Amino acid sequence: MTTDSRIAIVDRIYDSDTTEAPFGKRWRDECVTLDAATLEALQQGKILALDVQGEYVIYVRAGEIAGPASGSQPADSDDARAAGRGSD
Repeated sequence: MTTDSRIAIVDRIYDSDTTEAPFGKRWRDECVTLDAATLEALQQGKILALDVQGEYVIYVRAGEIAGPASGSQPADSDDARAAGRGSD
């Protein structure tokens, strides 16, 4: 199980217009489906960059499955800031 409050493992896709699950009120939602090749890339240690509604980018990487990211996260990432490598 994840301890990251930004991640929820759910059994279905929620409609942000009709419910506040799983994170409270959100204004839009989007679903991304990963195919076998994309899942394999994650398992090989690659990082996915997801375009979210033409406005945001989310980076997704596998945790223990692929091992550590070897410092490949951007300097402005939450992980980098926690490790003292942020640009602040």
